[in-house]
Amino acid sequence: MSRGHQNSADERRGVWREALTAVREELRSGPRLQKTPRGVALLIVLMVLALMSTFTAEFHYKSWVRLHVSANQRDEVIAHYHARSAMEIARFVINSRTVFENVLKGLAGGQLPKGLKNQEMWQFACDFANAFCSGEMKLFGLTFFDFKGMGGVGVEEGGFCKCRATSEEGRVGINRVDLGPDRQAVFKALYESLVQEQNLDLALGEVDRDTAEIALNIIDWADSDEQRSDLVSGSVINGAQAENLGDSSEVKNAKYDTLAEMQYVDGMTPALYCGLAEKVTPYAVGKLNVNQANLDTMFQLLCAFSTNALEVCYTPSVPVALPNGLLLQLRWMQAAMGCMDMCRTLRQGLGGKGFASAQQFFQFLERLPPSWGQRPVLDKNTLNGMLGVKSEMVRLETVGGSYGTFKSLTSVVDTKTGEYVYYREY
Repeated sequence: MSRGHQNSADERRGVWREALTAVREELRSGPRLQKTPRGVALLIVLMVLALMSTFTAEFHYKSWVRLHVSANQRDEVIAHYHARSAMEIARFVINSRTVFENVLKGLAGGQLPKGLKNQEMWQFACDFANAFCSGEMKLFGLTFFDFKGMGGVGVEEGGFCKCRATSEEGRVGINRVDLGPDRQAVFKALYESLVQEQNLDLALGEVDRDTAEIALNIIDWADSDEQRSDLVSGSVINGAQAENLGDSSEVKNAKYDTLAEMQYVDGMTPALYCGLAEKVTPYAVGKLNVNQANLDTMFQLLCAFSTNALEVCYTPSVPVALPNGLLLQLRWMQAAMGCMDMCRTLRQGLGGKGFASAQQFFQFLERLPPSWGQRPVLDKNTLNGMLGVKSEMVRLETVGGSYGTFKSLTSVVDTKTGEYVYYREY
């Protein structure tokens, strides 16, 4: 081969080596990034917007929650003071007989209605409280003034308040158990109420020992002696320590301070307590008020001190014709309680207090139709010491509201001193 051909071949091989070297280096170096980045700014903006949206949503939610919590707290405060205002006005009326009479004289043209002279103030206390709440004053079905819709009268828009007053003398005083007759009356009321709450189906004259034990335990908690009570021939007596009912229960031997304390009595269940709570009271009440007492309580008390209780309390003898032509047989005392409730309601509706005395109540029973059968033979000497027509302890229940938020207050007021003996907020 000539020298010229040899040089040409060498040059070609050199060119190929350079080309292969360049390709090898290019492959080894990997893909090259462009010197000018594209889309990074958009990505950063999107990330910032996502973070800001999260923070904004969280801030909006927390602000919304705080706003509604503040509104609820505001409404709760308003509702509380609506209820508290109604209660204080009611207590003011109870403590201000002279002021009350002067107001009524002014509203009635200067002359106090005759039926109000011996009236108890607590029965009108909530009428004045409700007038404060609504701007309208009603007594005995008559409207004395109506300022509804006027500025500065009643509660503001969205709010309301309501008051109810009841006599504690209409309940059985579970602390009145130191005297024999009182203890017997309390036991009878407790036992019959417990039988009703448990829906026991007992034969005439049958005594459920477990139920009687609970009633005796309630009495033993409050009495001052160390002996446990027993039931013998229907009478409550102090029994021997090892031979009486409720022998395993612990007792306080001191008066009940609150009604809730009754839940600690041996044998008491939540269901029984709720059933008794509306019928008994631990406060220092006087005689059972015949104008306010529950009909079942009156029935049980009169039957407990009636020598012919079997005939008048448990034997049907009063025929009552129903509209459908059927004839219903009622017990004498049951029919008498219905008539008593109608009578006292009519008297109170006409401005009276109901029965003026326990004696008038007994006279009412004697005037009931002789066709009903045998009348009850009552131990009036004992009952005179238990029945009355006055209320010394009054329960006030008020409710206040503001835009769906409600507060309830309950208190017991001593009408002699005007002070609270019990106060609770719900």
